[in-house]
Amino acid sequence: MSRIPFIDRSVRLAITIVGFPLSICQTMLSYYHIYKNKPTGKHVRVSQRTLHAVVTGENTQGNPTIILESGMGGCSLDWSLIQPELSKNSMVLSYDRAGFGWSTKTMVQPTCKNYVSELRLLLKEMNLKPPYILVGHSYGGMITRLFANEYPEEVKGLILVDSTHEGRYLTNIMSEMRRTEREVNLKMFRLGYLLSPIGLPRMLKRHIGANRLPSDVQKILTSLGRRNNAFKAAYLELLCAEESALQLKNAPPLRHDLPVIVLSAGKQNDDWKKGQEELLNLTKRTKQIMVEDSWHSIQIHRPDVVVDAVKSLLS
Repeated sequence: MSRIPFIDRSVRLAITIVGFPLSICQTMLSYYHIYKNKPTGKHVRVSQRTLHAVVTGENTQGNPTIILESGMGGCSLDWSLIQPELSKNSMVLSYDRAGFGWSTKTMVQPTCKNYVSELRLLLKEMNLKPPYILVGHSYGGMITRLFANEYPEEVKGLILVDSTHEGRYLTNIMSEMRRTEREVNLKMFRLGYLLSPIGLPRMLKRHIGANRLPSDVQKILTSLGRRNNAFKAAYLELLCAEESALQLKNAPPLRHDLPVIVLSAGKQNDDWKKGQEELLNLTKRTKQIMVEDSWHSIQIHRPDVVVDAVKSLLS
């Protein structure tokens, strides 16, 4: 059963019906942009839906496959400055979680555990065998950590790109500042979900996903991020975030000798940096690299740092 409250689903339906002419325009524009912007990878049938996946490079030197996991609301295009360089040394997978990018159908309950299950189905369908190096940005870091928790024998290393600590989604230990921030985010994501069917976020030039990518890539990402399902998927991820955090908190510990690199953005507030420090206790081989001149999306602002971190694990 969907995590979206019944009242929200009812209000969204009412807005869609009342604004029917605008709803038709929004639907047509969404289909047009999906048709115009051809997928950079291929669609793979996984369970009840298809996921868009981009695989590049080869494992000619016996290197592990690198899996790139985007942050909340992100997609494969988030890694466009990273994937080509990493592909020179290994096989690399980036993909769009359900509802984002070119993966059009949303998941009913997008928790970290369900995402891990779907990722493993995707890897099986694409015949991408372990070992893996997992690279997770923000919320995607929670997904990669849970993968490594549950399948330790398959993971050679973990790189957390300004990754979210699960405590940020646990209401019983949230700081007052974080609680306020979460309420603001919930309201914003809820409005996007309610109003996207009539195209209001499109009119206001809002979209789900990253910013500050090269203009040609950003244009595609922005158009895909204005689809109804992108707003729905992002709202669902946030609604399920606390359950995801509990899944991670209650998971088995990471393998104590697993190499983990914590890349932390310097241009973050003290509350966020405190969470980064807590990640340093994940394993005995965890180290932190502070990227002082970067904002949250280090893979966009300082892609060279991410590339170097991955290469250090490959070597």
